[in-house]
Amino acid sequence: MTATVRLRRALEKCETERAPDPRLTVFDVTPERTDDAILLSGTVLTDHLKARAVEAVEAVADAPVAATDVTVLDAEARRRTITAPVAPIRGAPADDAEQVTQVLYGAAVEAFDADGDWRRVRTPDGYVAWVERAALAESVGIDADAVVSAGVVRDLAGGEVAGSSETAPADESDVPETLYAGTECRILDEDADGERSAGSRSDGGRSASESESAAADSDGRVRVRFRTGAERTLPADTVARTPAEPTREGVVAAARSYLGTEYVWGGMTVEGIDCSGLTWTAYHRNGVSLPRDADLQRRIGEEVAREEVAGDELAPGDLLFFPGHVALSLGGAEFVHAYGDANEVVVDSLDPDAENYNAQLDEDFELATRPL
Repeated sequence: MTATVRLRRALEKCETERAPDPRLTVFDVTPERTDDAILLSGTVLTDHLKARAVEAVEAVADAPVAATDVTVLDAEARRRTITAPVAPIRGAPADDAEQVTQVLYGAAVEAFDADGDWRRVRTPDGYVAWVERAALAESVGIDADAVVSAGVVRDLAGGEVAGSSETAPADESDVPETLYAGTECRILDEDADGERSAGSRSDGGRSASESESAAADSDGRVRVRFRTGAERTLPADTVARTPAEPTREGVVAAARSYLGTEYVWGGMTVEGIDCSGLTWTAYHRNGVSLPRDADLQRRIGEEVAREEVAGDELAPGDLLFFPGHVALSLGGAEFVHAYGDANEVVVDSLDPDAENYNAQLDEDFELATRPL
């Protein structure tokens, strides 16, 4: 084994042990041997990974190791937000690269390095991947307390979408004409004259349901602010406060609102969604963070006893897992899921006597978990 091969294998082992999931991190380090040193170059996500790479090479090296050319993305992170109604996030900086997920208008992202018209970002669901730079702008630090709850809100009056080159925060006109369910915002308080302005919390310490009603008391409309800095008045019934205490029923209601939506790999909206996007979005709209993909979501929550599953005692909001697939329980035997075989979001059952019984998924069932 040559010295170069030994160094590369040490780095490969380090990547396998320290950064095994390329969806969530970056570890791209290359060794170069000179006359008197070993030079490392490339990109990693964190200082910790850089240190581990140096340690791995030092363990097999016969010369000093230098890592001054290894870029640490976290050290260059900038707070940004999304200016498009929905932005495709791709696995590589190219239009034809796989869409791995989507991010909605006003979402908080961390932006790292750039490659031409693309910038690497960390999304709210944890992905480290690429978005077009034209979809990014500087972020205003708001404490989001609500989300758009209607599947899609269209034909909003206003100007153009901000952000052709990571612009400064938007002005009041810079809201896209379409907003999708799950878009985060902050509800602004109502003054005596009926106008809403930034200020103290409008819920006054009330429960989530009480504050939702209070937001709609005046004229059936509500003023909201987004992380782009833009504000917009929306129909109050299209905006819902994020509940202080999430409920299983709220998660189920959010998931059901996507019934009939087309199955689209990486999708996160009523115009297309995939299985883990549906479960992620249903929980996110209720203030609960899940990982983006099914294989990671199965690690969240308590595992449900097999006898509960067999006895149709699943609780609403439980997650059901199958090979490469996840669904959300409606309670008992029924579940809602974005199903590739049906090409849409449907309700199926594990009950052999039910009309919507899915025999294939019943046979393939692996486990269930209870995030709430």
